[in-house]
Amino acid sequence: MANALEKGNKEAFKFIFEALYDDMVCYILSLCNDRDKAEDIVQETFVKLWEQHRSLTINTSVKNYLLRTCHNRLINSLRGNKKTISLSDMLYLEDFLEEDNTVNDSSKDPELFFKAIETLPPKCREIFVRHKLDGQKYKAIADDLNISVKTVENQMTKAYRKLRDILYPGDDQKQE
Repeated sequence: MANALEKGNKEAFKFIFEALYDDMVCYILSLCNDRDKAEDIVQETFVKLWEQHRSLTINTSVKNYLLRTCHNRLINSLRGNKKTISLSDMLYLEDFLEEDNTVNDSSKDPELFFKAIETLPPKCREIFVRHKLDGQKYKAIADDLNISVKTVENQMTKAYRKLRDILYPGDDQKQE
């Protein structure tokens, strides 16, 4: 597929776009909690992919190449907008998106990430999904679930810890 893309095959590009777009948006959305930003990053990645298709050299799978490109775009975007992200989210994202790691690392695999979310206790998972994937604020979640904002914060902290344990087993640096 990469060879067809490098040769400018529009059908190959269309196939890649249709096959990967939704997964890539979900992956970036799970990391930045901003649907517009996630879609922009993924769309920009596909635009650049097409613009530079003749000069591409993809040494991994196309999916890994695109995820890594989106990953880097997100990091660059976050570096420019640190003021708009909460400290806990920034620490989590910096931890999860370390530049020295590659997308081939199993901890960066979107499927593994979503499987890890499924292992969270039900209430913890619901709060995590509402905040990170649905984009709800802590206060809105607390009001909807008739719990305190502090409980939402505690459940998010619990979710981050459990996800780190699953995605980074045995890494003592992640302990608080």
